[in-house]
Amino acid sequence: MTSSDADLLVQVRDVAMRLLARREHSREELRLKLIQRGFEVSSINPVLVELIEQDTLSDARYAQALLSHRSQGGYGPLYIRRELKERGVTPDLIESAFAQADVSWDDVAKGRYQSRFSNQPVDSFKDWARRAAYLQRRGFGKSAIRRVLGDWQGRG
Repeated sequence: MTSSDADLLVQVRDVAMRLLARREHSREELRLKLIQRGFEVSSINPVLVELIEQDTLSDARYAQALLSHRSQGGYGPLYIRRELKERGVTPDLIESAFAQADVSWDDVAKGRYQSRFSNQPVDSFKDWARRAAYLQRRGFGKSAIRRVLGDWQGRG
């Protein structure tokens, strides 16, 4: 390895560390950010391996942090799973993060619903469907939506 190669690896590592100092990143997300900054993949991969070996970069820790942050922001499990997958986290790590999470998804859905709609009564099927669609976009499944909104049947 030449001194210019070593200097380049130090530059890649410095940028990676600055990014990781702000927040957790997945391996894939960090790799893409380093490519966007003009670094070659051949310089990025050894740095990523080193950061993983030092436990400075961890997809498992990233998954847990993102799950916690998004659930506190009122997002549901479907939204969070999709986001983790898009950011390169493996299905096993996603499942592990969800298994370790202490989140009541019904409480998150109810909180998001109350925040958005306060105590405004549902006045039509169209309104009920709009509210259900809102919760669905936020990543909640049909059963969670029914537990929050109830079924339309039997309403005025």
